[in-house]
Amino acid sequence: MELEIGDRDYIKYKVLAKDLAKNLEISIEDNFPEVFATARLVALMECSAAKLMIPIVKNGELSVGVEVNMKHLAPTLEGDAVRSEATFIGMEGKLYKFSIEAFDTGGKVGECIHTRAIVTEDRLMSGANKRLAK
Repeated sequence: MELEIGDRDYIKYKVLAKDLAKNLEISIEDNFPEVFATARLVALMECSAAKLMIPIVKNGELSVGVEVNMKHLAPTLEGDAVRSEATFIGMEGKLYKFSIEAFDTGGKVGECIHTRAIVTEDRLMSGANKRLAK
């Protein structure tokens, strides 16, 4: 099975307290708002693209994010639901490219172009462990 240009899928996600930018603060100097964090929106968008790839990923393989070019357009409050809609737009060599839009009850909150690759889990983990050994 292969992906066809125009294939689409989505994930709908309810924003929880743990997803708020305020709860992602690293240092005491940080002062982030109590809205859906950009990092969590990126994760949701990646997951909607990864969901499209499930049928083509074989045993021992993973789909991994390679690049995200994203715009966070509007804030979303805790308790609201965000729907991330991914559309496969084609290949770039061995890389899979997606156009993704995200919406909450108020409208569009984000858009991105996202690139993913298929790798073997062994190779990925071997590379990560080699980096640690340096």
